Amino acid sequence: MDINFACIIRRCIVNRLSDRIQSRKYPLLVGYIAIAISTFFFLFGRSPAIIVIARVFQGLSGAIVGVLSFAIVADTASPEKRGQYMAFLSASFTWGMIMGPVLGGLLFDNFGIYGAFVVPISLLVCDIILRSLMIEKRNHDSEVCGQDQAEEAPLLSTQGSTGNELHLRNFVDTRFIAAIVTETTISSILSAFESTLPLFTMETYDWSSTNSGLLFLGISLPSLLSIPMAKYCRSWDRRRTVAIELILAFFPLSALRLVEMPSSSHQVSFVAFVTCVGLFMTTSQAQVMAEVSDAVRQIEAKEGIDSRKKSGMGTGYAFCNVAIALGQFLGPIVAGYARLGLGWGGMTLILGGISGFVGLVSLFVNV
Repeated sequence: MDINFACIIRRCIVNRLSDRIQSRKYPLLVGYIAIAISTFFFLFGRSPAIIVIARVFQGLSGAIVGVLSFAIVADTASPEKRGQYMAFLSASFTWGMIMGPVLGGLLFDNFGIYGAFVVPISLLVCDIILRSLMIEKRNHDSEVCGQDQAEEAPLLSTQGSTGNELHLRNFVDTRFIAAIVTETTISSILSAFESTLPLFTMETYDWSSTNSGLLFLGISLPSLLSIPMAKYCRSWDRRRTVAIELILAFFPLSALRLVEMPSSSHQVSFVAFVTCVGLFMTTSQAQVMAEVSDAVRQIEAKEGIDSRKKSGMGTGYAFCNVAIALGQFLGPIVAGYARLGLGWGGMTLILGGISGFVGLVSLFVNV
């Protein structure tokens, strides 16, 4: 994902508009329409100018959908189920990024360029129809609460004026910043792996591109465990759990420096270590998504904001989206320079050190 000022500006505009408009539904529909326009240009574009326009619409749609999808889940889910719903959403993003290139390549090989676009176009049509029929629970809750206004008015008045809204300065909050830094760290490590693992396996183990690609299943499959973890481990302290996972990730990340021989035992150990890294990274990422919403709700309560009227969730997940983009930008750069200067062992040790350090700091901050 590109990380530049235009990317950040798009997300800031989207989050401010989505928080001011009392509906997530219609901005999200605009995002899906932008995806449809982008897909149309990619399918029929035959010049560089058309491809650039398609990329612009793709970036716009990514900013809208990436921010609002998490905000809608946060608005809809109850606090006890928020972690589980975020785990579903995080896993769906992970598997979408995996299955997209695989399915697209298979369709292109068998049916050509037009056949490759059949699935995305079909999914877009279904998405637009379903989003048109979507009923926003947040608005419905407001109507229900309006019936009991006499009972709730004293409670709301003790927290402050509900006509206020959150400003960017309100997000300078220890809990929120810790979640954003953690998300950037996780995204950086996963992106670093995406850029270095295929080259390492081809050079060291003489693996084919297919085998190297299948290795990413070891990173992605553990993401499915985040769903039962979020469901059955609600009593755990989410922030402390994520911090411990980052600390534990130091060990398999550092151990990857010990498998640089092309022997069978080293290859088996390599796959096991990569799977452990995937387990700690993907399951903690799902919990961080839920932690962002909890942090925003805490900020709203502290500032006396009625989340049914002036929610700051869009802004919160815009920051989260930028953190992911920043990680995807920094991860390959750090990993690339580290491997060129220090070799594979030095690179994995640095990644492990970053994970362990952020985990330790987060653990003490969240005590």
